[in-house]
Amino acid sequence: MRRVNGCVAAAALAGLIGSGVYAADVLSQLGITQARAEDAVGAVLNYGLANPGLPSAAFKAMSPSTRAGVATAGVAWVRSYISSAEFRKMYAQLREGRKPSPPEYKTTPEEELKAQAPKTASDADMQKMLATLSPEQRKEVEATMKRVAAQLAAMDTPENRNLRLDAIKSEREQRQKRYEEEVVNWQKALPVDPKPLIIERLKAFLALSADVDFGAATTSSGGRVAFVKPEYERKPESWKLCFRAGKEATMAARAGVEAWLKTLAG
Repeated sequence: MRRVNGCVAAAALAGLIGSGVYAADVLSQLGITQARAEDAVGAVLNYGLANPGLPSAAFKAMSPSTRAGVATAGVAWVRSYISSAEFRKMYAQLREGRKPSPPEYKTTPEEELKAQAPKTASDADMQKMLATLSPEQRKEVEATMKRVAAQLAAMDTPENRNLRLDAIKSEREQRQKRYEEEVVNWQKALPVDPKPLIIERLKAFLALSADVDFGAATTSSGGRVAFVKPEYERKPESWKLCFRAGKEATMAARAGVEAWLKTLAG
């Protein structure tokens, strides 16, 4: 089934129209469950102005004025949902799901260094293996073993062990640093209080939909509709979806979002 973004999931947090995030009675008319609408809000919060993937057939069949009413209802529905306990629970789960995990180690750096030491077979195993060889082969293998043992002994100095230990500690420090940076980014992307994130998404929707050319010429080829102007073809998919939703719905969503932002700024 073809889907639309919601210039009205702006109505879903600047999701975009036709995202299907409308008032409960309209949700049922469009065949969209409450759970799917709530998931769409979470998707917009989590990923930004992206298509939350809700059905669009019923929305596309509406008249322009009806679409505008649906967009207005969508903003009202989202504002109500954002204030609910269900939303707070969903957001907490969303935030926890993206929380970075700290690096964990089962051993100390010293124990890890010890575990890196080359493993050698027991004398009994070596003798058993050598017994299967011919005298000439045995002599050659024993010479090789002595040479390798000497090389390993030469490398296993206190200085080299300290260098390897420092490398292990340095690698762990770098992992810890990356983790701390990830935590900072996570806290910025999904703050404890979602209000700044909601404001960010709503403003992004207004910026995205501000210059939609609803009179833009299109052409059809091979079943695909494209803009005549190349610069419009390079626009984000969300911009194109607002175009498809129509001027009435987009303007209604913008009006609802602008009013919402005024209350959030207060």
